[in-house]
Amino acid sequence: MTTLTTVIPTRGFVPLLRVCLDRLATAVEHAAGLRPLTARTVVVDNATASPLRLPSTVDPPLTLLRFDTHRPFAACCNRAAAAAPADLVLLLNNDVLLDPQALAVMVDALAAAPEVGICGARLVFPDGRLQHAGVRFGRTRGPFHSGRGRDADTVPRTLLRPQAVTGACMLVRGTLWRALDGLDESYPFGLEDIDFCLRAGQAGWGVRCVQAVDSLHFESMTPGRIALDPPSRRLFMERWEGRYTIDEDTLC
Repeated sequence: MTTLTTVIPTRGFVPLLRVCLDRLATAVEHAAGLRPLTARTVVVDNATASPLRLPSTVDPPLTLLRFDTHRPFAACCNRAAAAAPADLVLLLNNDVLLDPQALAVMVDALAAAPEVGICGARLVFPDGRLQHAGVRFGRTRGPFHSGRGRDADTVPRTLLRPQAVTGACMLVRGTLWRALDGLDESYPFGLEDIDFCLRAGQAGWGVRCVQAVDSLHFESMTPGRIALDPPSRRLFMERWEGRYTIDEDTLC
C-alpha cells in the first residue's frame, strides 16, 4: 500500500482552500481506485490573522498545523512533510484545483520510471492559457515556465522531461524528499522548488511533467507574495547560474 501526504500551505483564502481540498479529495479517490493508496493531507496555516478552523472529519484525513508568525514557503512544506512521512509527498498550492485524473497520472508516471523522483503537472489559468508545463532555463533570465501564456489547446500533451517543475503541484518520492532534507528554507518565497529539482538532478534523479489533463491554477493569490520574488531570484542565481543546462526559449 502506497502512502501519500499532501502538503498545502495557506494564509487565509478559506473559501478557495475548501474548493482546493474538495478537488484534491476527488483526485485522491480516482487515484486510489486505480492502485492501492492511503492518503492524508496536512494544511499549514501560515499566520492567518484569525487561525483557520477546518473540519476534522474529512477524507483524506486532515491535519492542521499553525505558524503564529509568517514563515517561508519551504519551512511550511518541510514542517508538514515531517509531520506525516509517506512514500509520496504532494506539494499543492491552495489556489490549484486538480483535475480528477491529475494525481493518478502523476503517480503512474513515477511508478513507470523508478529513476524519476519528481513529477509535475500541466496547469492552466482560468481563461484557458497555459500557466505551467515544466520549467526551462534561458541564457540571461534563468528559470521560466515553458509556454506560459499560450492558448493551452495549442500546446502538445506529450510527456516532458524538464530540469524542473513548479512546486505549485509537485509529486516527490518520499525517499528523495528525505534524502535532500526537503526544500531549502533560505529562500524567502519562490524558486525553492526549482532549487530542489536541480539538487535532485545532481543526485541522479529524473524529473517529469505530465500533460494528460489540465488543472486550474489562479497563481500568486497570497498577499505579499510578489514582493518576495526578487530576493529569492537573487539567491537562486548566486547559487545556480552557470550550473544548469541552457534550454531553447521555446516550448518543446
